[in-house]
Amino acid sequence: MSFERREARAFWWKFALIYLAGVTAATSMGKISPVSVALRADLHLSLAQVALIASLVTFVAAVLGVFVSYLIRPLDPRRMLVAGLVLMGLAGLFCARTETFAAMLGGRLVESVGYVVVVIVAPVLLFALGDGRRLTGALAIWGTFMPVGLALGSFAGGLLSSRLDWQSWLTVTAAGTLLVGVATTRLPRTPGTSMPGKQVGGEASGTPAAVRPGARIARLARPAALGAGFATISGSIVTVVTLYPAYLHEEFGLAAGAAGTLTGTVSLVGVAGGFLASWLLVRGVGVKYLFLAALLMPIGALAAFAGTGGLGVSVGSALVIALANELVVACVFAAIPLTVRAGSDLGAANGLVAQFGSIGALAAPPLVGLAVTTADGWWAVGPCLLAGCVGGLVLLQLGVRERAYPRDSRIRSGRNSVKDQQEDQKEKSA
Repeated sequence: MSFERREARAFWWKFALIYLAGVTAATSMGKISPVSVALRADLHLSLAQVALIASLVTFVAAVLGVFVSYLIRPLDPRRMLVAGLVLMGLAGLFCARTETFAAMLGGRLVESVGYVVVVIVAPVLLFALGDGRRLTGALAIWGTFMPVGLALGSFAGGLLSSRLDWQSWLTVTAAGTLLVGVATTRLPRTPGTSMPGKQVGGEASGTPAAVRPGARIARLARPAALGAGFATISGSIVTVVTLYPAYLHEEFGLAAGAAGTLTGTVSLVGVAGGFLASWLLVRGVGVKYLFLAALLMPIGALAAFAGTGGLGVSVGSALVIALANELVVACVFAAIPLTVRAGSDLGAANGLVAQFGSIGALAAPPLVGLAVTTADGWWAVGPCLLAGCVGGLVLLQLGVRERAYPRDSRIRSGRNSVKDQQEDQKEKSA
């Protein structure tokens, strides 16, 4: 076996473990929707309260994402990944034994601490694997971790909820999280989370401009815009996955288990959008053009929750939402290196994207659930997603410095456009 093949093999098995960790973390959001009907009955909850429980796992990431990224920067990311998964598993076991809404919220908050650690350190481990097109494709695939986790949680929960009560289902998912935590101990140790001082956009991270506080804040403006746009995208899919089972149950009379399984199936099939994004990106298709797929999400929601056209039209429209979402999400994660100029900014940029994305995932489901209740109709989901995704698309376009990766690009040592080189020169002489 040639050295290149051995190197590629080592790269992809490490990536597989990191990706599995991210998917497992995201499963904690999808696992609530298939048992939401039982939760509402047993704990006497409203639709908005169930939506809050489902999305609360992203709370700490939403509030402290950037802070946590700096806090864990000096620590071994592999150990932090293992610790985050173990904490999530233990918190999941606690939630499986709760009997009140307040206790469930407390358990999910603890689970959110583990979640933020996983979603922040996992991409850092990915950046350490290498660079070039292989990493570009891997980052795009990594971007599917949230939709895949949501899909697996909904699909598996829907299949098992007819045989297991919600307590048993949460116990099973917690045990699975602990097992994945054990598996990630096989990853090689990485000494620290700080990024090397390589160039991302033609400027070394060791220049004076890179360390001035004001300059650093300005440098993170584009990652912040990308993250803010991502908030609307992540919020949209979590909203759909959370509310769609209840919609299918109320509008079409599907059993709770069948509704959860159908939702999970739609989300799982939609994963193809993420892999399509990876295929297109490594072939030089502009990420800004791929972001336009975000407009398909509200269009799909307007039809999926309209209550007209029958079950087939609704499910087909929901599939459009899933495909478009996963394509855009994959592009967001792959575009993180295109928003920064220095390798030392990658950790902070990833923290910003994780934080804003978590804000969207946390806030959107209960807010849209409240809008549905206030409007007294599921049709309100479509307009809510339309307003969010249009604004989000504008922010995504503003966040990216380049239209696409150059053919011979390197993610952490790539070339700048002429315009960006001029901007860098001005910043150095300021």
